[in-house]
Parts: sequence; structure tokens; C-alpha cells
Amino acid sequence: MRRSPLRWLAIAPVVACLFVTPVALGAGPAKPTPEQRQARALFDQGLALSDEGKWAEALEVFRKSDDLVPSISVRFNIAASLRALGRYVEARDSLDGAIADAESNKTPIKPALKTEIDKLREDVAAKIVRIELRKSPADADVNLDGSPVKLAGDGRVELDPGKHVFVISAKGHDTTTLTKTLSQEDSVLVLTAPRSAVVEAPKEKPFYKRGWFWGTVGAVVAGGVAVTVIVVATRPDATPAAAPPTSTVDRVFPAVVRF
Repeated sequence: MRRSPLRWLAIAPVVACLFVTPVALGAGPAKPTPEQRQARALFDQGLALSDEGKWAEALEVFRKSDDLVPSISVRFNIAASLRALGRYVEARDSLDGAIADAESNKTPIKPALKTEIDKLREDVAAKIVRIELRKSPADADVNLDGSPVKLAGDGRVELDPGKHVFVISAKGHDTTTLTKTLSQEDSVLVLTAPRSAVVEAPKEKPFYKRGWFWGTVGAVVAGGVAVTVIVVATRPDATPAAAPPTSTVDRVFPAVVRF
């Protein structure tokens, strides 16, 4: 029976894995360790789930297998599951990480598996959307689907095709949310956070310009005049000029002070 390209892509790792199983799942001891046996059982379970089209479940099981015993073939199946789920950026990164780990650990990759890895990577890389992000203001912060946006080496944003939520925020600007459905045809996305409408509080008049101040001053002034008037009106007549002293002819001064 002829299989569809996608189906073939998911099942190809089964054959490839047969060539690398002794290396990928721990060559050396003739008797596999408990971890190796469990990893192999999880791997087989992941294959069965992918045969049923249960990609999310298969992905989870493959990852558990890889956590127990890291394997280039299992990582390939992880990438194939991610591709089936439309998560192309993760699929490419998974393949790149697998190759880097193999080179770092000097683990040989069988030619048949390497060919499948290259085909899968080329396939998922072609589906990734690369967007030039233009922000206003330029120093604004941008979140993509709930996480800070990450730029690729060329300064573009790499993401899977489909619907995404962008949030742009900056000091003095309104936080703005934009939902955009993107495809390979899109190359530029402009995000703008409008300036905040600042409502200034009404300035209070100085106290000396308020009505109550001058009303009070007027009352005080009026009261002062009244007091002044009262004081002036009740002031006694001017003190009479001093009269000349009475005659001293009949007065007798003590001898000690007599002139």
C-alpha cells in the first residue's frame, strides 16, 4: 500500500532507528540496563501512537524516552511529531540540537538517518515564517504569544504560520494587543503603541486669588476701620498744657536745698 508523504516521513525513522538502535540506546553491554529497556519501550509506544495519528501523545512519549537515554533517532521522531503538529520552529531546533549533541559527543550518525534528518530539516525550515518587526516607539517591549519576542541572527522573528498575539508596551504609551495571522507571504509587521492621553489635573489657584481670601480680608479691613473709628471717637481730649507752677513765695524749702 502506498503511504502519503507525511505518513512516510513519520514512519521512516522506524527503519532508520533499526540501524542506530545499538548506538542510540546504549551500545556496549550485551544486556541492556533498566533505563535502556524502559527507553526502548517508550520509543516503541511513541511509534505506535504516531501510527494512529496521535502526534501530541507520541511527542510526549518520545521525549520521555529521550530523557532516559538520549538518542539521535528518538530526537528525529520528536522533530517529526512536531512537524505533524505544525510546530516547525521547534522541529528545526530539535534537529539542530540533535546534530550538535552528536558532534559534541562524537556519536556517529548512520548515513541513512543523516539523509532523513537533512530532508526533514529542509522541509520544516521552508515552512517557517520570518518577519521583520518594526516597532513604534523603537525601544518598546514586545511579547509574542505570552513570551518576550526573540530575534534570529538576521534580526527577524521566526515563527510558525498561523495566528499569533503580539503585545507592545512602552513608557508613556498605551499597551496595545494585536492578533495577526501570518504566512510565508508576510515579511514585515508594524506594531505601534499610541501615546497615552495624559489628563492634567486642574491647577489650583493661589490662595491670594481665591474669593474666600479676599472676602476674609475685606471683613478684617472693615472691622479694623470700625475699631479705628471707635478708638478715635472715644479718645479723650488732648491733655491741657502744663500751667506755670504756683508761687513759691509762701513755700519754705529745707535749708539743705535752699538757694
